[in-house]
Amino acid sequence: MTKVNKSTQALRLADHTQEIYSDLVLPYEKESIISGNLITVTVDTEYQPFKLSVIVTMEDTVETVKDRFDSQFEATYDEIEGMQKWEADNYEHPSVTQGYSFDSLTC
Repeated sequence: MTKVNKSTQALRLADHTQEIYSDLVLPYEKESIISGNLITVTVDTEYQPFKLSVIVTMEDTVETVKDRFDSQFEATYDEIEGMQKWEADNYEHPSVTQGYSFDSLTC
């Protein structure tokens, strides 16, 4: 029976993550943190900064990690843009809102 040394595996995975990160080029990256096999990237947008995180496995390559970051970036950016658009479309001037309140009181 072979015993697997988990600390050795964790070190190899951390080294693998470091190697992937050193070759990873993300045009939207502002700053990043590597913790074990987790890469967290901060993205600065015109709306607000947000963070993306990807867990790296031994089977991952630079391309697979980049694809996961890109899809997370697009999904988060689309969500923020959708919320901004919704806020802009559903904005009512305070005078309109006050008029509704006054109508409900007088009717």
